[in-house]
This record gives sequence, C-alpha cells and structure tokens, in this order.
Amino acid sequence: MTLSHEFIYVSLLVLGILATFATAGVLLWLSSFSRFAPWFRSFSHFSPQIVAVVGILFALYTTFFASDIWSVRDRAQTAIVQEAQALRGLFRLAEQQTPAIGLPMLTAIRDYARLTVDVEWPLLAHGQTSQPVLDGWRRLLGAVLAEPATRGLSTSVHTVMLQEVERVQAARHQRLAQSQKHGDPLKWFAVACLGALTMLTIVLAHLDHWRTQLMALLIYATAISISFTAAYLQRSPFQVFVLSPQPIAELITLESLLEIAR
Repeated sequence: MTLSHEFIYVSLLVLGILATFATAGVLLWLSSFSRFAPWFRSFSHFSPQIVAVVGILFALYTTFFASDIWSVRDRAQTAIVQEAQALRGLFRLAEQQTPAIGLPMLTAIRDYARLTVDVEWPLLAHGQTSQPVLDGWRRLLGAVLAEPATRGLSTSVHTVMLQEVERVQAARHQRLAQSQKHGDPLKWFAVACLGALTMLTIVLAHLDHWRTQLMALLIYATAISISFTAAYLQRSPFQVFVLSPQPIAELITLESLLEIAR
C-alpha cells in the first residue's frame, strides 16, 4: 500500500470516529434541546424493541467483519508455513544426495530464504514484490533441473523435488496475494449507515430522559468507532499483524547432514 493509500485510510478512520460522535451530539441536541424537540417527542411511543433489532444487525455485521479480518490473517500465516514446509522438504531430500547434486540445492534454498527474509519481507507491508527473490527461486529450480540432478536422481525422487519447488512458488504467490489486499470502502459506508440507524433508534427510545439518552448514544458511538477501526484494520495482514518470517528464516541456519559430513 502506497503512502497516499495509507493517508486516505487514516483520514477515513479519523473522520469516521469524529463524525460518529458529532452525529450523536447533533441527535441529542435535536431531540432534547432544539426547537424540533416537541416533534421528536411525538414519537414517544416508539417501541424499544426496534433498538434491539437494529442493534443485532449492527452486531452481526461487526462480527462477520472481524471474522473476515482474522481469516485474511490466517490465510497469510498458512501461506508462510506452506512455503517453509516445501523448502524444508526439499532441504531434507537434497541433503541425502551426493555433494555434486545436493550442495547446489542447499545453497539455493538458503539463498532464497535469506532474500525472502531480508529483502522481500519489509516490502510486503506495502504490497510490493522483490525481483531478487523471484530470481532466487529460479536459481533453486535451476539447481533441481541441473544435469547432475536429472541424471543422478531416480525419477520418483526428482519428481518429488520438482513438486516441492512448485509448492514454494505457489505458497509465495499466495503470500504476495494476501499482502496486496486492501480494505473495501463500501464496508465503511455500511458501518456508517447501520451506526446512524442504531443511534437514531436510541434517540427515539429515550426521549423522556436526556441523560439516559446521552449515555446510550456514547456507548453506541464507541461501538461504532470500534467498527470503523476494524474497517481500517481490514487491509494487508502484513500491515496490521506481526507475521513473522521465522519459519522461512530457520532454513538459513538449518544444519545439513551433507555439509556436516564434508
């Protein structure tokens, strides 16, 4: 996400929270202290059950909203683990081969892991990719397709190695896809509409006691502000959460039986 996008989302968050409390204050003034107060009091028989209905709709929307945020985070974490597992599986296969076959693969795996952690990881918060990491994956693929490997490995082992290399690339693509997610402005609009309806029903249900009305409005305005914060957080999981590259970083220093035996 670019700096301009970040500024827009922060501005929306601040504006949404300020507008929420401002709306609560305006509704309180209109219904209790302005010249329109008698007109509002004509709705004094407004059923409080309507507040519960609208409040439940708002709560359900917020719940699904929060669930979606954590789902994005979990998908990103799964992609990281799958990428690390594929690299580790290839690592274990490579260390069981002869030095001519295994050492180039081990070097390529460590090089890919190092580039991912040091170069690409800081870029993920901005939704950007790294060409050196893609080049590192190509070198890894080249090591598996090199002539010593194609001639010296059995067909079944070589096939498994190629599958692991493909899994690495697929998991990386999934990780990059999650890093490029952005929030949906329509969800901000939905929060604003449901929040405004909720506060309006609260005003109509507490026309006779402005202090009770004020307290209820403040409570719901706070809840709406939390929902706006959730909308702000529904962006790239690499911006919102601390997703560690540790599963991949472990490959950099992972001991190899092939290197120990040398």
